[in-house]
Amino acid sequence: MKLYISFSGGKTSAFMTRWLLDNKRDDYTDIVILFANTGQENEETLRFVDRCDKEWGLGVVWVEAVINPEKGKGTRHRVVNYETASRAGEPFEDAIKKFGIPNQAAPFCTRELKKSSMTSYLRSLGWKKGDYQTAIGIRFDEVDRVNSNMVKEKIIYPLIEDIKVTKEMIAAYWRSQSFTLNLREHEGNCSWCYKKSLRKLLTLAQDTPEIFDFPIRMERLYGNSDKSVPSENRLFFRGMRGGLDILEESKQPFRKWEEPRESMDMFGFEMEMDSANGCSESCEVF
Repeated sequence: MKLYISFSGGKTSAFMTRWLLDNKRDDYTDIVILFANTGQENEETLRFVDRCDKEWGLGVVWVEAVINPEKGKGTRHRVVNYETASRAGEPFEDAIKKFGIPNQAAPFCTRELKKSSMTSYLRSLGWKKGDYQTAIGIRFDEVDRVNSNMVKEKIIYPLIEDIKVTKEMIAAYWRSQSFTLNLREHEGNCSWCYKKSLRKLLTLAQDTPEIFDFPIRMERLYGNSDKSVPSENRLFFRGMRGGLDILEESKQPFRKWEEPRESMDMFGFEMEMDSANGCSESCEVF
């Protein structure tokens, strides 16, 4: 059996990758480690992936999606590296040109920019579905994120099934290392992900408003591209908010996101402010 490790660029994913190579390498005939760059990853994420690769000798393969604009034609891949990786959202924009603005109702970006590009690379090696397992870095305290089709899809969760790793264990591990991922939890690998809670987005908009330049430009250029809803603009953020709305709301008084977060207030706007949909420290392909 072969093993494909999906390295998202987060601390948990990096820990899993190192653990698998240290403890399970002999269980597989071949191991491939892939990192998919969307062009909107935090620069610190790119540095972290590169540092892990060089410090630990991982052999990480960096891929980016190559979107075929023709309807019915699937996403391919190109191989890049730390120096040549897109940083202005080029793969992301190509996907938006074809599929429109992604959001909670149409969350295709992970599928096209990560999963499809990675699968394309594996096919280029001659790997076929069913011939390999896919390792995903989800912790024991995130068990609700596990794919219900994990057995059929041959997905494994080593940090749940083998060693029951928690967030506190990951933090302790990285405190003992000579380097780490220098991102606060609300920043995450995708700098402005629409899955983040409103409070996190408003905090980011107040601290680093420039990261919303890309989603604002995409909404301006392609917000009307979804022909199924011709009377409405497609916007990234929940509650029919666009990037400009997030920037404007961040100018109003609100309680900024803190680390660690206090227990959220159990009523009204406070619950909306802290609700998220699958955004953790990183975006996993399944």
